Amino acid sequence: MNKSEKLFIIISILGLFPFIIGLLDLLINKNNLFFLVNLPKYYGSIIFTFLGAIYWGAMLNLTPKNFIPEKIKFFIIVWSVFPSMLGIIVLSINNNLSLLMLSIGFFLCQLVDEIFNKYLSFPNWYLPLRRMLTLIVVIVLICSYFIIQTS
Repeated sequence: MNKSEKLFIIISILGLFPFIIGLLDLLINKNNLFFLVNLPKYYGSIIFTFLGAIYWGAMLNLTPKNFIPEKIKFFIIVWSVFPSMLGIIVLSINNNLSLLMLSIGFFLCQLVDEIFNKYLSFPNWYLPLRRMLTLIVVIVLICSYFIIQTS
């Protein structure tokens, strides 16, 4: 594994801190949050949008020798903007169910990663890393939902 791959992994793992800090803020402070927003919801929407953008970039960087069926290309391009659209909806909804919507979105994103990996050839470390990160993020979002429900 080269230095840039290690850096990707380290930064990805460090990206969990705002989720965990936001969850702790909800847990400890409940109605008197340190942060002015539900950090897992807002940060999660940003990260979710980023995950869609990965596909946008992957499609822009395809070489002519990569043979991907046109139907698959179409789906990947449409998928690349889906997370940002869902993120806008999640941020627009002033309801705790938006956290569950976002967690379902992360789960869907993981499924898309699993399915389209064979077409886009992500590095070998990418899917195991994404699986771990997705699991943690979904757990944080679901816990955030239940903490808010009990407040």
